[in-house]
Amino acid sequence: MTISKASILVVDDDDLIRDVVCLMLSTLGYATIAAQDGIEALVCMKNNDSIHLVLTDINIPQMDGWELARHIKALKPEVPIVAFTGDSPDVILPRLPDSEINQALFKPLRIEVLRGEISTILPSEGIKYAS
Repeated sequence: MTISKASILVVDDDDLIRDVVCLMLSTLGYATIAAQDGIEALVCMKNNDSIHLVLTDINIPQMDGWELARHIKALKPEVPIVAFTGDSPDVILPRLPDSEINQALFKPLRIEVLRGEISTILPSEGIKYAS
């Protein structure tokens, strides 16, 4: 077995936010794949078996983060989904229990919060692949 860093799909329609989140994740040692909307994210999920976590904005074009999460879980139920949003926690948190989203983070994202949240979801020793 070889050990590789985890790959995270980052979905946000705002180029600057998406680029900054990808940079933060790269700084933390994760590989990133970027998508600007739900349709592009689904294509990435279908064409890439090495995505270990999805980090998606809630308010994205084509389909919102809630719908995207339902589609991803239908394809790959084992992949955790974390939403990040500028919406109020009062709006988002009540919807989490009945959704396919595992956790929610709120903008602006801080690298320490991102590190802590991801470390509780993904194994700290990396992702193991059969050789």
